[in-house]
Amino acid sequence: MKRLLACLAIACAPLTAAASPELANQWGNEASDLRQRTATMIASIDMGLQAEMDSTYELDVYRFANTSAGLSIWIDQTEGPKDLGCIFRGMRAEADTQLGKLNDMSDPLATRETLRRLATMFADAEMIADAAQRRAPAPGLKSNSHTQSCPASLDAALRGFR
Repeated sequence: MKRLLACLAIACAPLTAAASPELANQWGNEASDLRQRTATMIASIDMGLQAEMDSTYELDVYRFANTSAGLSIWIDQTEGPKDLGCIFRGMRAEADTQLGKLNDMSDPLATRETLRRLATMFADAEMIADAAQRRAPAPGLKSNSHTQSCPASLDAALRGFR
């Protein structure tokens, strides 16, 4: 119940109130921390143990997703690179999807795959945070300024960083 109330409180907070290059930096730092925590859980599964998820992990992933949404709005409202807004929205969606899958941790292989997807996204977010701070387009993506849709899929966008 506490977790639900905390998530609702965060969800009601304005998404763009503090969106800025500094928030993009904090978001990248949080992604780094989450990547490391996620890697520890994956290593536990690889050793045949149950992944130990501390009480704040899910809330931190939720906060990461919510901040991603706020950053996408900031980029869009300040006429930043459209591809960054798309990437942030994609990360919000991916984090939400994987969070839903973490509710059932009875299958270690499925849990490992969910954690792997999260770890990969967090590693990508570390690189994207730098571009967001500079408000620079993601390398290798072309934006179609005639549409409001994203120029590429999240996977294509993230491949541009590798």
